Amino acid sequence: MTSGPAASRDTIRMTIPALLPFVRLPRVAIAGLATRSGFSYDEVEDLRLAVGEVCQVLLDGADRDGSLTISFTVARGTMRVEVSIAGTPGVDDGLGEQLAEQILAATVGKVEIADDGRSIAFAMTAADDE
Repeated sequence: MTSGPAASRDTIRMTIPALLPFVRLPRVAIAGLATRSGFSYDEVEDLRLAVGEVCQVLLDGADRDGSLTISFTVARGTMRVEVSIAGTPGVDDGLGEQLAEQILAATVGKVEIADDGRSIAFAMTAADDE
C-alpha cells in the first residue's frame, strides 16, 4: 500500500449561485488544482473547458434559481469532477447538450449523467502519471 503525499486524495467542494457570471470560479479552481496535481498545460486547459461546459449545460446557457455544487476529488495525476444543480433546471432543447457532449468527449472522454440530468461527472488521469 502506498503512503505519503502522492497517495493522498482530497475532495474540495464549492457552491456557487446558478448564474452565468459565476461559472468562471470553478474554471479557475480546477486550473489551480490540476496544475498542483501534475497535469500538463494542455490537460489543465481541457479540464477548464470541460468544467465550464458542464456548468453551461446544467444552466442551459441562462441564469437560474438555486445553486451549482462542484466537487473536485483530487489525487496526484487524477481528478474526478461532479457538478450538480439545486434549483430550477434549464429547458432541454438538446442542441447545447449535443455540442457539449462532443466537446467533453474530445477533452475528458467519458461523462456520467445522473439524477435526471441534474448531476454530471467526469474524470481525467494525467498522461504523464506513472
